[in-house]
Amino acid sequence: MLIMKQAIPSMPEDFKLFVRYIAPSMIAMIIAGSYSIIDTVFIGQGMGKLGLAAVALTWPLIMLFWGVGDLIGTGAAALISQARGAGNMARAKKIFSNMLLLQFIFFVPMCLIVYPLLKPILSLLGADSEMMPYAYDYSEILILTSAISMFSMASIAVVRNDGRPFLSMWLVVLGLLCNVFLDWLFIIRFHWGAKGAAWATVASQFASAFAAAIYFLSPYTRLKFSLKSIFPDATVCRKIFVTGIPIFGSMFAMISMLYMHNIQSLRYGGVDGLAAYTLVACLESAGSMLLTGLACGVQPLVAYLYGSGEYSRQNKIGNYGYLTAFFLGIALMGFSYALRNDMPSWCGLSGKTAELAAHGVLISSTAFILLGVIRVAAYYYQSTGKILYSSLLIYGDAFVAIPLCLFTMPCFLGMDGVWLAMPASRAILFALLCYIWYFKGHQALRRRKKRSHISC
Repeated sequence: MLIMKQAIPSMPEDFKLFVRYIAPSMIAMIIAGSYSIIDTVFIGQGMGKLGLAAVALTWPLIMLFWGVGDLIGTGAAALISQARGAGNMARAKKIFSNMLLLQFIFFVPMCLIVYPLLKPILSLLGADSEMMPYAYDYSEILILTSAISMFSMASIAVVRNDGRPFLSMWLVVLGLLCNVFLDWLFIIRFHWGAKGAAWATVASQFASAFAAAIYFLSPYTRLKFSLKSIFPDATVCRKIFVTGIPIFGSMFAMISMLYMHNIQSLRYGGVDGLAAYTLVACLESAGSMLLTGLACGVQPLVAYLYGSGEYSRQNKIGNYGYLTAFFLGIALMGFSYALRNDMPSWCGLSGKTAELAAHGVLISSTAFILLGVIRVAAYYYQSTGKILYSSLLIYGDAFVAIPLCLFTMPCFLGMDGVWLAMPASRAILFALLCYIWYFKGHQALRRRKKRSHISC
């Protein structure tokens, strides 16, 4: 990582460093978020609203596998960045090797537990007799090949934190280009339906994972896999999990959001409601990934500066992140508003379903205003060892804010309550963040007064 060597560089220099990391990270994450949009467009065009609704039901289960891979990968990536900031490459290599081992250890039992129960699980997720064949075909392939996606996601995070943010971005670009071509080939040309969409995703993730593996075997990185460091270190493994818990929480919040929204959309809008929500969910996912990319770009810088003890620069980078997230959220809301009537046709939706989707985009897009600030704060606290604050912001969303809003508001507002749940939950989380800022500010003030009293 090329951090400026002077102790306290000027603001333009820190800002250039901030842009250098967030730009490729944001591009990479919005491209990663485009996977779901591309799949939705091709599935909608090739299979109609029933296939679209059926595939959407599987996302919470599939994302659970991806979330575990992301927990291990991003937790390890943050620790690798801290170790590099402290000049301890031996520890960075140990963390990298243990990351690979942990991913394999978790992949096997997860498959053994979930695959035999796949149909009952899909039924619990809301799949009826009409949607079950599509849902089963799609999820079966992605679950059995989830080791590829777990390694792909983790390697992209590690490459970025290894001081190669642009290479990390190009790994995602490679996967996206493969996904676009293969979705068109498998779904539109070969008419493979849900299986085609799944195999397109697997093949594109394999392309990114294979390219990352080449990098880790190349002379351009010191993060080499070795048998000497593959044996699990209990302390390192525990630290990976503790550090990655907030990131898993971010994915779990999305899983929770998708599951609860799917159930409530079916309850209050039927298949039309679920198909309409699938478009809204894709838009929310893409915007969330873009804002997460901003947070991911801030994370390695903050972790490095925290590890090297440069706390003033660390705070400055965090403030850049908060301001950028706020204005970016406003831009995303404006974009959604402007194109709300055009988006449904992209996914093959028409008539009542298209009207419902456009109305949902209009209401739910207001959540973008606060989402980025909350996401940057969660990653900032994770990078500085304040895991409690980070976890509160993320797990508070999944376990408190979203359920509270999503299971009360529709009782009075119907489908409008489903659309309003996300903006309302963001407002609750932002209030919690303001309290944390206020609480921390008073703590810092008391410490300064105490030091002043002692010096007197």
